[in-house]
Amino acid sequence: MPLLKATGFVLKTRSWGEGDKLATFFTREKGKIFGVVRGARKPKSHWGGALEPMTLLDLMVYEKGGRHTLTQCQIVKSFRTLRQPGISGSTALFLTELVDKLTTEEDPNPEAFNQLELALSALESGFPPLSVSLSFTLKFLNLLGFWPLMDVCASCGKRIEGGMFTFNPKSGGLICPDCQGLLSGNVSLGERTINRIKILLHSTYPELRDQAEDLELNELLLSFLRSQLGMETSKVKTFLEKLEKEQNWGNFPNSLR
Repeated sequence: MPLLKATGFVLKTRSWGEGDKLATFFTREKGKIFGVVRGARKPKSHWGGALEPMTLLDLMVYEKGGRHTLTQCQIVKSFRTLRQPGISGSTALFLTELVDKLTTEEDPNPEAFNQLELALSALESGFPPLSVSLSFTLKFLNLLGFWPLMDVCASCGKRIEGGMFTFNPKSGGLICPDCQGLLSGNVSLGERTINRIKILLHSTYPELRDQAEDLELNELLLSFLRSQLGMETSKVKTFLEKLEKEQNWGNFPNSLR
């Protein structure tokens, strides 16, 4: 079928040829696709702001020989406020980068698409960026089958029990007491953090509120992404630094610190 109609987010663009762009889209129908946008870099280009990151588009794409060329598009939602400087914008960039890094070409995942739309909408509506980011990351990893082992030891397979837990990013999950002395880079977690993971996984974005465990969980997830999935990128580092600098944890009661 040479003509594809799809709804998709712009993940990123780069220069292509003398006056074109190569855009990466995450679509509901086809998953991630790459499309050449003819004349997008010319001064009188008619594409306007349609190719800005995070923009949700109705796409018309011509397919031939395994290549895609964008022929038409209509903006469904621009998410313009998320491209402004600030923590919500940095969070949105992190989410789109996560989708780009962890998805493969033409592997549809409609629920992951829906989660990205819901998360960006929540960020634009002013819901807490850190809790939205953590919730999306957990849900997205779970949908892709990348979620860390939490019920059994990631090293030996023994069932995990007890009120204190140890996470090993390189092993890809929780580890039992017998394996703790054999592995480096362990991170201790309390039962509150484990319960927080369950809440973030199963709650809708408007239901979320920041908790004191979130900063610890954020560092843990980023360590997992680096160790297991190779996401050692400047945007990830910048995102973590901005969270630590800008998130106000002083409002939490002492019992939650």
